Amino acid sequence: MTRSKFLLNPSPDEMPRTADVVIIGGGPAGTSAAWALERLSPGIQILLIEKTERLGAGSSLASLEAFRSCWPAVCLAKQMEFSLEVFLHADDYLGADAAQSLDVRQRGYLFGAFSQQHATTLQNDVKRLHQIGLSHIEYLDADEVRYRFGWLGDRVIGAKFDPMAGWLDSNALIHAYVRSARSTQVLLNAGVVDLCIDGGRVSGVNTPFGTVSAPSVIVTGGAGANDTMLSAGLTLPLLLRPRQSFTTGWRHESFPDDAPMVIAAPPFPTHLRPEARTGAIFGWEYTWHNKKLDAVYGTSDTTDAIRTPFYPLQQLKDPRFPSLALLRLARQFGHRDGEGFADPRYLRSISHNIGYYVHRDYSAAYFTTTDGRQQPYDSERAIIDAYPGIDGLFVSVAHVGHGIMSSPSAGDTIASKVLGKPLRHPSLADFGFDVPYVDYDMAVI
Repeated sequence: MTRSKFLLNPSPDEMPRTADVVIIGGGPAGTSAAWALERLSPGIQILLIEKTERLGAGSSLASLEAFRSCWPAVCLAKQMEFSLEVFLHADDYLGADAAQSLDVRQRGYLFGAFSQQHATTLQNDVKRLHQIGLSHIEYLDADEVRYRFGWLGDRVIGAKFDPMAGWLDSNALIHAYVRSARSTQVLLNAGVVDLCIDGGRVSGVNTPFGTVSAPSVIVTGGAGANDTMLSAGLTLPLLLRPRQSFTTGWRHESFPDDAPMVIAAPPFPTHLRPEARTGAIFGWEYTWHNKKLDAVYGTSDTTDAIRTPFYPLQQLKDPRFPSLALLRLARQFGHRDGEGFADPRYLRSISHNIGYYVHRDYSAAYFTTTDGRQQPYDSERAIIDAYPGIDGLFVSVAHVGHGIMSSPSAGDTIASKVLGKPLRHPSLADFGFDVPYVDYDMAVI
């Protein structure tokens, strides 16, 4: 009988009963893992399980779909080095016509400074990046910013520029991974999936359509990863933060189609880029408090981090978000009413999106002070590793909103661990459970 690639409400005869690897989660982490396993072990039998009716249905829908190379931590820089290689040579890695479908726009990232203190910070960032081999990253003074990006106005006094950065079609990327994983079957709309663990090792998974035996299971799944782990009495050290974006079909005539991704100044920097022919997309990582979150989780004025996802997440969207983001941008860049980001036409026909950023929690991200105290920090590193103490169980989680850009390398890393092959670079071991601290592993936006 011919195996179907996609399974939806499969009959007992259609449902596979065994696999070499089961992957739970059909976002960029899960689909890239299937792709990488196929590359490293052609013909490997994989079952990819997605709880909803479509791939990439989680936080990918709220992503700005961007990628950058300017990571000061060596492990993150090496991760993106391979990911960029895949994005820029997509046909070679993902099959014919992949480059056309990904539609990579290598427009760059521009981090702007509005004060001398921040300009100095960006200069130091560039020095660090050059030290680890990222010599293509530039520091631009005020005159150079105005010469290249005059549409931003006169308030930017310096900038860090990553010319290798850009964005792509994340939905096309996810589906390209699955097409390339020829021996993978995809179970959609699977609902709840439980881990089967016997005698300290994985034996497979239970699904609503039956049990699948497998010697290796990879848990991805973003915000829902801990739900899967809890089915076996296990947990992951994760924190969740709701993050929003919005897309508008209108873009000011001064905001060109070939503009880079622009990152405004901290705190809570707004980031934006052109979208489609006449639109723009905006993101802003800021802490806000929703009464539903406060009531359910007891969140406080100092954090919006939670451990258990709140659903439906759409209820947490802050209706002020689009106008607040534009107001902040207009104030930073000095745009008056009707100019640049102070034009009310940006607020027409908005698509307002929300998703979870999943982080290491503070038991897995801390440094030790000189007096022996553990000082927690917000890590940029995912956890891509074998789960301690359970043979055959692996995770690729906590991608901190970078899951799309890091997915080729994340998939390659977890596939190497499953298959017992060497990592592409030794620094990729820093994505392990047992590495609580890495130099320069802190928020860089």
